Amino acid sequence: MTTKWQILETDADLSLMAKVLNIKEATACVMAHRGIRSKNAALSFLAPSIERLRDPLQMKDMQKAVEIIHKTCKNGRKITIYGDYDADGIMSTVILYKSLKRLGADCDYYIPHRIEEGYGLNQNAVEKILERGTELIITVDNGIASAEEIKTAAEHGVSTIVIDHHEPQEILPSAAAIVDPKQVDCTYPFDEMCAAGIVYLFATALADYAKIPLMDEEHDEILMLAAIATLCDIVPLTDENRIIVNSGLAVLNANKLINPGLGSLITMRDHLDKPIESFTVGYIIGPCLNATGRLESAEIAVELLLATSDDTQKRLELAQTLIELNDARKTLTSDCVDRLAADLPIPLPNVLVLTDFEAHESVAGIVAGRIRESTQRPTILLTRGDGATKGSGRSVEGYNLFEALYAQRHLFTRFGGHAMAAGLTLPEENISLLRDALNADCALTEDDFIPTLSIDRILRAEEITLTLSDELSRLAPFGKGNNEPLFVCYGLLAEKVRILNEKNTLIFSFFTNTGKRLKGIAFGLNKNYATTFGIKSENVEMDVAFTVESNTWNNITEVQLRIRDFKVV
Repeated sequence: MTTKWQILETDADLSLMAKVLNIKEATACVMAHRGIRSKNAALSFLAPSIERLRDPLQMKDMQKAVEIIHKTCKNGRKITIYGDYDADGIMSTVILYKSLKRLGADCDYYIPHRIEEGYGLNQNAVEKILERGTELIITVDNGIASAEEIKTAAEHGVSTIVIDHHEPQEILPSAAAIVDPKQVDCTYPFDEMCAAGIVYLFATALADYAKIPLMDEEHDEILMLAAIATLCDIVPLTDENRIIVNSGLAVLNANKLINPGLGSLITMRDHLDKPIESFTVGYIIGPCLNATGRLESAEIAVELLLATSDDTQKRLELAQTLIELNDARKTLTSDCVDRLAADLPIPLPNVLVLTDFEAHESVAGIVAGRIRESTQRPTILLTRGDGATKGSGRSVEGYNLFEALYAQRHLFTRFGGHAMAAGLTLPEENISLLRDALNADCALTEDDFIPTLSIDRILRAEEITLTLSDELSRLAPFGKGNNEPLFVCYGLLAEKVRILNEKNTLIFSFFTNTGKRLKGIAFGLNKNYATTFGIKSENVEMDVAFTVESNTWNNITEVQLRIRDFKVV
């Protein structure tokens, strides 16, 4: 599939920005494309300090929630934290549990089973929690769509506090307090946090209100857990999310054993002596945490993260369980992707509503994401589970999946989510109705399905230096809302190209018309290269889209191009 290169434009005075901030114009250009247009904003972006986080009490009902929970703790009344089975729900549960326990709370937690109970509060879970003698339920990473279940708890004299980040629906639950910045009447300036980020803010507010300040290590641990959740939940890495992730990763890299359970997982994934970056969290640590909720119970991951430094054997066994579950999840995912890819409808509709009743329902979201990536279409995968048809959807930019599904809410027995992802349950006979309705209402065109690389700037070869690489690294962490800077260089001559088909890797030695030599590397593009240039391995002239990075080999550090795409000159 041909990829479009879109060169981004800006009217910012890049020369002035570069002079004032003492940076290269290329770096200034990237910052301008990220919305950084003032000196203060630039300094904040380049040095995202934890002190720049807003007062949590600005968030609607935060003060009320803090007061209710503090009073409940003080009076010794039992609290149950109702979490969720993904990394965000797991981290939210752990942060809140640790925060309540340090105040001496009588509290426990309940994580619903993905297969047996599904997402969010359910009536059976409420009954079980009531039998425990719970007097206050706190939902984290769910609850905003649980009006009926919260009403049931209230009818039995049990109040609920909701701490969530999902889109509210028409009817808000009658909870004692709802902390969700996406509420229409919440004026908090930033509403793109994951649940664990909000719970982290709540924990700091609770400690202040109780006049029991968090010790440095206590604060750093929950900040680090919030950072991991922020990366795993793929929320925009801007504003307060950027601060949490940047500061949390710094904490983790300074002390990888700050949470003993996570330290065991990091050790067993062979990263104790390696830097922990966004990629590490997203592709090595996060999937292991998520796998517990997909194939077993997320309480396994919670138990690991609550384990103490004295629980050595327990931590190692739990970490090993997480790794084995993730390996099993990979197999289930690849098998399902292969089945679906071999049987996609032709021609492809604008919105894919697929069924695979052999699939394990817990991998539906991952598989939908993989199909979305390969087709560039919004994709919903439906499976069978617990007597119902359940599914997960993943969207593309420009198509609000939540709004599209909300318009068809009469077809579902349950659904929720946000613009880019959603979960749903519906009768099997409604599948074709859903498919037809979504495609009838979809305004996407063929042009929207062509993958696009957004290019920050055209660079001359002489601009590609280690200094530029170092400056760009200060803009990390990269992810949604803060993409890794991408550049184009036209007419580069590759004197030599090493084609490593067994590793699906290409290694380039470039020579420019100014006499500058550059190295480049590309992963996963061997098929593209063969289609474009055949087996030619010398004097290949090409236009290259790339990120700038440094590479150290034999104690020598050089600038390197990480190539994302190339075209014939």
